[in-house]
This record gives sequence, C-alpha cells and structure tokens, in this order.
Amino acid sequence: MTAAEESRREVTKQTLPGDPGRELTLIEVKYPVGTGSPPHVHTNGVMAFVVSGSIESKVGDEAARTYEAGESWWEPPGAIHHISRNADDSSPATLLAIYIAATGASPEELMRPV
Repeated sequence: MTAAEESRREVTKQTLPGDPGRELTLIEVKYPVGTGSPPHVHTNGVMAFVVSGSIESKVGDEAARTYEAGESWWEPPGAIHHISRNADDSSPATLLAIYIAATGASPEELMRPV
C-alpha cells in the first residue's frame, strides 16, 4: 500500500439463516492521511462504523458530515456515496463497513464505483 491509497480487508463473513440466503460481511477500510474512496453506490446498502480517527462522509442529498471514532451511519441501497475520506490532516482513520447481501455477492456487488 502506498501513502495515497485506501486499503480494504474482509474481517469476517457469516451465512445467515433464512430464505433467500444472505451473508453478513464486515470489511475494514483504512484511510491513510489524505486519502478516501471514489464516489460509489451499495446495491444492498451498508452500515459504516468509525473505528479510529475521523471520516468525512456525504451520502445522497444529505450534507457532508464528519464522524468521529465510535459513531456510525447508514447508506441506503442505491444511494450515491459522494464523499468518504479521512477528515484528519495528521492521523489515519479506519472504518468498518457492515453489509448484508445475497449469499456469494462479489466485492463489486457490495461496492460499485459511479
């Protein structure tokens, strides 16, 4: 990883009971200083939880907001995530993205660039 890239790591994946089949997937996203994700959309929606640092986020038509460690937000299915980036000029930030999607959903199905 270079200093100018985010990194993503699957923390865990768990099949959920019921029909249709679903999986719960947790993805750790690390933002070094000065980095963020390109605009994207989540077909199934996603819950985001800030583990450390601070993250600036703008989803859909909502105003941009900075979330601190311990805070979370919801991105509804199909909403464009315009801004997702480290909000601090001196410290890295980490968030946990929590997905519930169809069994076997690909990474591209979980997060698609726009």
